[in-house]
Amino acid sequence: MTRFGVYLPNVGWEALPTPSELVDFAVAAEEMGFDSVWVEDRLLHPRLGVLEALTTLTYVASRTHRIRLGTSILLVNLRNPLVVAKMLATLDYLSGGRVVLGASLGGSPDEYLAAGVAMKTRVTRFVETLRAIRAFWGEASFEGRSSLFASPDLVMEPSPVQSRMPVWIGGRGEPVFRRVATLGNGWLASSTTSAEEFARGWESIREHAAAVGRNADDLEPAKFTYIHIGDSAEEAKAVLEQRLPRYYSFPYDVAHRTLYGPPSLCVQGAQKLLDAGVKTLIFAMVGDDRNQLERVARQVLPQLT
Repeated sequence: MTRFGVYLPNVGWEALPTPSELVDFAVAAEEMGFDSVWVEDRLLHPRLGVLEALTTLTYVASRTHRIRLGTSILLVNLRNPLVVAKMLATLDYLSGGRVVLGASLGGSPDEYLAAGVAMKTRVTRFVETLRAIRAFWGEASFEGRSSLFASPDLVMEPSPVQSRMPVWIGGRGEPVFRRVATLGNGWLASSTTSAEEFARGWESIREHAAAVGRNADDLEPAKFTYIHIGDSAEEAKAVLEQRLPRYYSFPYDVAHRTLYGPPSLCVQGAQKLLDAGVKTLIFAMVGDDRNQLERVARQVLPQLT
């Protein structure tokens, strides 16, 4: 079954949304049939305002009922695992079991420095943080799970409503694919992953899963992609080219890594991703434009198979 998500406007591409605009966007996404809403996570950004991920999801959880609440991608390395486990479990409790944890290493030296975390140990910290979070939730004993974090081996209450909260791991490359297969419940590929790269990566994850005795069909292949619908490809591409460089520290290949233009062209690009194996496709818009949300819901989603 294919599922569709959409990013909440917690990044101030032009300006941050007001609290009511943020909630209205989430409610509208639920009413339009999206399966999930997602948030970016940056604690420090040199050019843009970014609302904190879990606080934002908690805020919109109180006004929504069905839609799932995801992080894309939560920088768990920059947070104490006990605190982030508690926040996630509380959000899952308050939302009635709707949380999906998308998690990754993060790569900003400034954020690592400000958080007091050494980047050179970030892979070990990431693996042990995920294991510690699972242990705090009562899914495994803490004993032997971490060399970085100590615990009295107590299970926090409340634990998540979900018997096993989904953890989707972001990133790319064989080390990431092995972590997805051994630690995760899914792969959340970035916007810069092409359909061809996704297909190859997912096949690698399936092979790694089989090697450790896991059923790859139990893992979720997910990806997010930027989209802007316009009357012409040139007009829509120009919007993305103007805004995306404000978020990323590298030149962003809008022409080949995003969906833009009239609805038919966006449908074509989105279908290519689904044909590559994506089962949860998450659309990211560069603003809080409700018109874009409606156009994706009405003119793109019904055409996808």
